[in-house]
Amino acid sequence: MNSKEKLLSIAFEEIYLNGYHATSVDKILKKAKMNKGSMYHFFKSKKELVLASININLANHMQRYETLLELEDNIIEGLLFIFKNRKEFDVAHGCKLNNLVQELSCKDADFKTALEKVYTRFEEVIEEVLKNAIKNKEIQHKNSKALALFVVASFEGCLGTGKKSQKLAVFSTCICELEAYLNSLRK
Repeated sequence: MNSKEKLLSIAFEEIYLNGYHATSVDKILKKAKMNKGSMYHFFKSKKELVLASININLANHMQRYETLLELEDNIIEGLLFIFKNRKEFDVAHGCKLNNLVQELSCKDADFKTALEKVYTRFEEVIEEVLKNAIKNKEIQHKNSKALALFVVASFEGCLGTGKKSQKLAVFSTCICELEAYLNSLRK
């Protein structure tokens, strides 16, 4: 990992754990063992660093869901497997995307645009996955776009509910209800 990648990774993790406003450039640099000159060589400001970090880290995070587009059968099972398999999910801190959306979207147009781009991509991927499941006759639904919005909102809600309670079991219960709903759409 080069200096720029290290800076982007640490900045993203610190923002995730502590929030944008509670994370200082000095804290990021200290953890990265870098000086301010190094950061300003790559980025003009904390905001520019965080925007780049969002674009790279959340795009990488989306790859997990994009793998679902390769499935030819058992598409709903694949989707549910990814939703349920949250080994890296930190219930204490919640969903990285959702946290950033909650904290930054209403405060800054650039953050809103960057986060909306990722969130919209998530919805588009899930819509394509659901279209494939419908085409494959795994489920029935007339409006895959509306269903995708509902599924993504439900999934993010389950992550938020797990964070609220600080219990993975609460997240699991919520996901089981989403699973029951998707199973009710089966032919």
